[in-house]
Amino acid sequence: MSGAISAGAYTAGVFDFLIEALEAWEAARGRADVPNHRVGLKAMSGASAGAITAAIGAIALADAESKGPGQYGEYIRDGFAFRYTLPRLYEAWVARPTFVAEASNVTDLLSDSDLKKEWSGEADFSRTTDLPPADPKAPAVVTSLLNARLLDEIAGDAIAVKQLAQTPRAYISTTLHIYLTLSNLRGVPYLVPFNGGDYHMISHGDRVHYGVTGLGGWPSASAFGDSDPQRAVDKTELAGSQAGRNKWKDFSICALASSAFPVGLAPRLVGAKQAEYAQRRFPMEDIVEDKTIVPNWRPPAPASTPFRFACADGGIIDNDPFEYARFALKEESELKTPPAECVLTLANRAVIMITPFPEEKPILPDGEPSTDIVSLITALMPSLIDQARFKPDELALAACEDRGSRYLIGPSRDDENNVQQRYGIASGLLGGFGGFVARAFRDHDYQLGRRNCQRFLQASFAVPEGDPIVESWPPAVVRENYKAIRTKEDDENNRPDYYCLIPLIDKAAAPVERPKWPRISMDEFNKLQDRIATRFDLVAPLLLNQNVKGVLGALLGLVLLPVINKIPGLARDKALAFIKWTIYADLVRRDQIEDWTLPGNLGLENDDARLILAELLNPKYDLRTVNGILRAVGPSASREIKAAEVETMLQTLKTQSGRHFQVWEAPDDWTAKYGTKLYALVIRAPSAVSGYLAVGLGLDFFKPTFDAD
Repeated sequence: MSGAISAGAYTAGVFDFLIEALEAWEAARGRADVPNHRVGLKAMSGASAGAITAAIGAIALADAESKGPGQYGEYIRDGFAFRYTLPRLYEAWVARPTFVAEASNVTDLLSDSDLKKEWSGEADFSRTTDLPPADPKAPAVVTSLLNARLLDEIAGDAIAVKQLAQTPRAYISTTLHIYLTLSNLRGVPYLVPFNGGDYHMISHGDRVHYGVTGLGGWPSASAFGDSDPQRAVDKTELAGSQAGRNKWKDFSICALASSAFPVGLAPRLVGAKQAEYAQRRFPMEDIVEDKTIVPNWRPPAPASTPFRFACADGGIIDNDPFEYARFALKEESELKTPPAECVLTLANRAVIMITPFPEEKPILPDGEPSTDIVSLITALMPSLIDQARFKPDELALAACEDRGSRYLIGPSRDDENNVQQRYGIASGLLGGFGGFVARAFRDHDYQLGRRNCQRFLQASFAVPEGDPIVESWPPAVVRENYKAIRTKEDDENNRPDYYCLIPLIDKAAAPVERPKWPRISMDEFNKLQDRIATRFDLVAPLLLNQNVKGVLGALLGLVLLPVINKIPGLARDKALAFIKWTIYADLVRRDQIEDWTLPGNLGLENDDARLILAELLNPKYDLRTVNGILRAVGPSASREIKAAEVETMLQTLKTQSGRHFQVWEAPDDWTAKYGTKLYALVIRAPSAVSGYLAVGLGLDFFKPTFDAD
């Protein structure tokens, strides 16, 4: 389960339906007309949002409140029923995490409870229970721009299971191996000996391995997972002694540590023992059984020595930890070699990767970044993250075209005419934080995850005709009922029929309804901006007090913060404006805000027209040129857009008086001065005063920024 920030709601929806399908099949097992083979779940691995879903998903499997076959929880909005079968997972991903809570007395990501005092005892999820608790009398410290205390509440509620499920699930392994990736900011030291001296390295890519028992009744071993150091936790400990409950609390804290998005969400402190690293197995064929790879602890200490470290988002270094799931499925004889059963007709195991953002990530255009210091520094961090996530060993395995051991479920959204839409998930704006803007976005994605999982089980997770699994079905099974959906390519290439590996039984076969694409109102958008400003005014002075002392801090306060009589500070206004227009641009680009229904005479598809409008909202520039807009939208447009088409669209929108998307064109003297036509939306057009100062008086300080031709 990949890292995805708020788009984890999609991952959670996929997992929700997967469990529904397995439960329905298990309930029907023994009927003569139902396929009698088994599919079992042995391991889960996750990063960031995927770690949260894996952890709470495991807890949901232990919860007696989870729905049985054919039963659903529902949330009704605008006549549509958003369904779920794992209430604990739905609550954690859809109902709770938001920038602006519907009720004023509820913690949200922009409230101030984290700035008042540290929590302690049961409520403190900032550190694992083997570490000293936070000092409740310590002054408030800003640990993140957003209020991560909300995540503490969600984690606390998640492990507060009132009643445990009594019967182990037959399709879950007796030990469910769960791997959560961490970015260990302290680092683990290693040494490479050479003749003549030693070479030292530090690894920051870390993980925690849990072996969860009591959830399942399938006796299944894992050559990799069983021999890898693990933290053991049992289902019964959720409702057992304090020591047992603390194990589950630490489990949830490790998931929070994996999802601690740098700066945005608070880091977590994790306690470990050096023994956890002594016999650690690496998911790489060449070294998986090499037990000589041990940390170079200095000074040497017993294996029981505590090792404590702060964690940031596990997705920084390993955002898609499918290698841990792959190795957990290996037999002992396969640990040193890639799996022989890669071919579909031989495969009996598979890794399913759930990722809300599988799309291609384009490289920078030719000439970028430029060689100035700021551009290089800006490009450096994304480059380091991309390199850390690069997995050449997995590329080699992908060479087998007929592989039947790896599958992917990514967002796919069609309309009522079965036409694929440009944007799959509603939470994709703001780099993945957009789902926190509105519950409607998260509800959509959870439901879409359920719908996409159902389609995946019907069309992709299947074996061909003649496979031993299919041949073993009882004679009374009507194979036609479990035939996988055929595609146009299947017919054109005369491919054989395929049959579903997880058959959809009874209500699990009923189509998951298509959710309506969600939009927020301008009132909701404006309320969000007010809350952002309030949070900014609370966090900024605390950050200054923490990091800048004395006269310098006071002077910076005059510039950065509102002062006497709430006179706005220059930097404050610029920061809030940048945030506002960035969010607004993404909402417009993705058609997720109301009152932006475009006229039908623009000469472009609506999706492409919105790309252009979003560029007019881009806070990086005050004004835009046609060529600058074309350069920006080129990689995203559905086809190559011509300059004349953009010019025609902008001229047409100049006539849309009173609409949000009415376009303003700079006067002729501006064109003469700057050598190009300049455009903006009327809602962002420069004032008469600033225009006169910039052009009439020629004051460069007031010169608008624009993308020069």
